[in-house]
Amino acid sequence: MIEKLRKLITNFDFYRFVFTDANKDLNLQLVIAHGDIHLGNIMWSKDFNGNIQDEVAAFVDWQIMHENSPMADLGRFLTMSASGKIRREAEDFIFDYYLECLKKEFNGDESKVPYTVEQLKISYNYALLYNIIFVISAAVLFSNNMEENESNTAMKDAYLDNAELKIRLACEDAIRLVEGDMKDLLQKFGS
Repeated sequence: MIEKLRKLITNFDFYRFVFTDANKDLNLQLVIAHGDIHLGNIMWSKDFNGNIQDEVAAFVDWQIMHENSPMADLGRFLTMSASGKIRREAEDFIFDYYLECLKKEFNGDESKVPYTVEQLKISYNYALLYNIIFVISAAVLFSNNMEENESNTAMKDAYLDNAELKIRLACEDAIRLVEGDMKDLLQKFGS
């Protein structure tokens, strides 16, 4: 599967397109993107007893923040932090939920919401494709680190199985996109 995607995910012009031209083509209003949002860069609040809560205390590691689509960070977070199964489940509702939240921010005035569901989905798909390379490299990096530091063979195997599954599902979804709705990308950047 990685071989099918190799020419796309190793093409610098593809990444430039995703970060600039794709947003222009979609006529997206850009936002400040963190750039590296994943569980390791989120600090969670604690209650008085020291128990971790479901409330974000801070986002850290902002050195690659930039203007991008609002889906850039969402795509990064779901690709890097969620299992493939959870990521796929979130993709079923996240775009409508995002627009609902924006509508609430604008006191119910839907005319102020600068995006459509279709724009968000396409932008998210670009982010998913972009983040495939990071899923693969992060899995390799963490697997190598775990190999050196984990003495429990069962734990090593579980970590490796999890990394392999995450890569496989991300690659399956990327191939589905570049062979389907986004086949023009493979033709344009994969040759």
